[in-house]
Amino acid sequence: MGSQDIFAGQAADPSILAALYDLEHDAVTEDLPFYHDLAQRADGDILELGCGSGRLVASLLPFGPARYVGVDGSATLLHRARDRVAGQSSLAAAARDGRLTLRLGDVRRLGSLRLGRFGLVVAAGVLPHLDGPTGVVRMLRSARSRLAPGGRLVLDDLGPALLPTRDLGWSVDWRRRWGDRRVVRRSQLVRHEESGGTWVAFSTVAEVTEADGTIARLPASHRLWYPSASTLVELLTRAGLTIERTHGSHDLEPLGASSERSIYVVGRQE
Repeated sequence: MGSQDIFAGQAADPSILAALYDLEHDAVTEDLPFYHDLAQRADGDILELGCGSGRLVASLLPFGPARYVGVDGSATLLHRARDRVAGQSSLAAAARDGRLTLRLGDVRRLGSLRLGRFGLVVAAGVLPHLDGPTGVVRMLRSARSRLAPGGRLVLDDLGPALLPTRDLGWSVDWRRRWGDRRVVRRSQLVRHEESGGTWVAFSTVAEVTEADGTIARLPASHRLWYPSASTLVELLTRAGLTIERTHGSHDLEPLGASSERSIYVVGRQE
């Protein structure tokens, strides 16, 4: 298990890369009300695929007897997620009560985890990391098998407006404080357009400056695949899923060419 690890094969220490991952992603909060509302409306338990270090756990954890299960392929990120849970009293209590569980596993192969069925399955930022259409279909079929009758799967990824239209050279993405350290993250990307979607070779270097002025340079690289809208519809159909609605933002704006998010709410074909 755990073969879908976003840090697998990276040259830098995974624990440091995971800390930098949180430094970037914990700053994202605009989607939290969207996921809180989803959890409130869910009919049954909730499964998050690619839960990472648990950024969405507090928003997705349902009230009442329903439970939350998070699955990720990175043991390092799950370790950080467990620290996050332990550090928040409401989450820690839910974990003690058995309402919050974190599992190591490949989101394309959920059968061996014996997770049960769920009223809501969330996959936020997962599709691009699945190595293309074959991996996406496997994940979609795996997620479908975990849906309870009437359950919904939510796919949330970059929208058309944020997808690169050309190669981009090295540039600064952000500068942040990390305790008494300073971090500068640079990236570059090379894209390859195909009929079914866009491949993106995404490389980063994080420069971490210690208090004494020592600088560590931490490289990482990822190969991402973004399906075209027509290809995603085809893959959903192959997986036995049907589209119920789409959104172009977490404020539920229509999905179109200028949308920054691509959100699909899908259910089982009957």
